[in-house]
Amino acid sequence: MSDEEKYAYMIHSISGVGNKTIFKLMDEFNSFEDVYNASRKDLSRFLSTRLVNAIEKQKSAWDVDGEYEYLYKRGIDFIPFFSGRYPAKLREIPDPPFALYCLGELPASDKPSVSIIGARNNSEYGRYAARRFGERLADMGVQIISGMARGIDGIGQQAAIEAGGKTFGVLGSGVDICYPKENIALYDAIKSYGGLISEYPPGTEPRPQNFPPRNRIISGLSDVILVVEARQKSGTFITVDMALEQGKDVFALPGRVCDSLSEGCNQLIKQGASIASSPEDIIEYLRCGMGDPKCEKRDESGQIENNGESAGEKSFSENTLAQLNDTQKLVFAELDFYPTTSAIIYENVLKKGFEIGVAEVMNVLVELCIMGVVMRNGAGFYRKI
Repeated sequence: MSDEEKYAYMIHSISGVGNKTIFKLMDEFNSFEDVYNASRKDLSRFLSTRLVNAIEKQKSAWDVDGEYEYLYKRGIDFIPFFSGRYPAKLREIPDPPFALYCLGELPASDKPSVSIIGARNNSEYGRYAARRFGERLADMGVQIISGMARGIDGIGQQAAIEAGGKTFGVLGSGVDICYPKENIALYDAIKSYGGLISEYPPGTEPRPQNFPPRNRIISGLSDVILVVEARQKSGTFITVDMALEQGKDVFALPGRVCDSLSEGCNQLIKQGASIASSPEDIIEYLRCGMGDPKCEKRDESGQIENNGESAGEKSFSENTLAQLNDTQKLVFAELDFYPTTSAIIYENVLKKGFEIGVAEVMNVLVELCIMGVVMRNGAGFYRKI
């Protein structure tokens, strides 16, 4: 730790002193230690009386060494803009945060990062997609960055952790505060499988005005933004707009035209967003962007090749599907990612000319649930996982 970081932390912790003010001080003074030692008259040349009073009050109450040491004893890292550890991707965005607080790690600069975002009140289709993309991308070494919000954000991050990958939560509060509370297990896990990041000092409560600005950090740290589900008027578009402003590429998951949760994604696709029909679409894009000569190589079936494996070969579900018997395959073929009744499944099998009883269909559905490729939703409804 350097003395300059200690004094920068003191200034950054003052309530009401924002990014623009701190960058102004950085330009006007040789160091933040000089800001600390500056007279009231010198500070008044650049700052309002209110801000000068705030700095003077902080100086009289703040133990520079003690507060900084206490921060690190709590495992929280302070990374100011002038530090060599500050993420290079954030230096390039409009209005970069002056400093970051991190509990855990920062994203590795030499690995690709994808932000998985979307609706808080997601559908089962959205849940499936967020898990599938989060798991597969993490399995391929892609870092998952999101806001740890309920719904799509948290689902994608949890899937990345379960795949043994890295994920990073950018918070609208201090990194020492879990929000929402129901994501406490995810919050604790991210400390070990990535890191919690915020531009707000520890102890900052999750206020509504904090969340739109934090979205520029989510998109700034990401190479690609993936929107899984979003209504037409959704807070997700704040992140999308910031990503476009930063020159980032946006992918969207297509959905049924009758589903309100897919309206936003379908609209993005109409406006030029790339279609994310599978995780391999994004993996191929990232490989091409990193100059991999195999980036567009496909096998005879049209699937993207991946080090000798066809796309999706490592998926747990696909390995399980290969083990299904003929009857199980017959029933599974009538399922979708939207819940379907067992009666409709039975009728569709009969329409194809197969002789099978109702009891046998029900037994097969139970078997598929046990195998982990089908889930029961409510009384008599089934869907793919």
